[in-house]
Parts: sequence; C-alpha cells; structure tokens
Amino acid sequence: TNPTNMKSAVFVALLALAAAAPRADKPASAELLNDDRSQEGASYSTHVEIDNGIVISESGDDEGVQGTYVFTAPNGETVEMRLVANENGAVFESPSGHLPVAPLPVQAIHPIPEHALEAIEFAAQQRTAGVEWDQQGFVIDN
Repeated sequence: TNPTNMKSAVFVALLALAAAAPRADKPASAELLNDDRSQEGASYSTHVEIDNGIVISESGDDEGVQGTYVFTAPNGETVEMRLVANENGAVFESPSGHLPVAPLPVQAIHPIPEHALEAIEFAAQQRTAGVEWDQQGFVIDN
C-alpha cells in the first residue's frame, strides 16, 4: 500500500479517538426538578426549577409580563433578577445586587456663576417667546 494512504488512515484513526475521548471540561448534565406551565388564551404561567440552581418563574397576560429568574453565577454567587414589563416599558431589578446602579448625584462644590444664571434665564425667556434652536445651537427661523 501507499505510505501516504497509511499515514492518512492513522491520522484519521487518531482524530476519531481524540474526538471520542471523554473531556474533563464537559459540564455535568442538569436534572429538571419542576416544570409547571399553563396557558389559557393570552394568559400564561411558567415555573421551572433545575437542580443546578436555575429557577424561572414567569407569568403574563394582555396587561404585561412579570417574572423572577434565579441562577448561579460562575463565581458561585446566587443571582436573582426580576422583570415587570407592561405598557409603560420594562423594569429589571436585582434584589441580589447584580445590576449596575446609577451613582448618586454629585453636590456642587462651587456656586453657579452669575453669568451662567443670566444665560440660563435669557434662554428661558427666548423659549417662552417661541425661539427654537437646532442641534448645533443656531436659531431656527420659523
């Protein structure tokens, strides 16, 4: 036989063995502990629990959706997220503190200069008089 064919056959056999070998990084499979779902018309309810700590509890209807989602982060912390979505938009909360929070307003350490206060008052008077500006600060002729 041709040595090239033999090398190819050995290479393919080794490749197949490597692909079939068990892997240490393969995650363990999770077991479904609870799966309770119902739907009637536009209303639905879902509650799913998995043995790896994932819990999904959600319900919705014509008015909106609300839900709680719990999982374990890679660092081992339990993350809880809550969602309320309706005609006013969607609001996410994290009782476990895993969503970013806006910083508190900074208190001014200096008073606003008088010339700035005068410019703000002048702009307010012009707005009241119907003056409009474009995005670059130029007056729009109406």
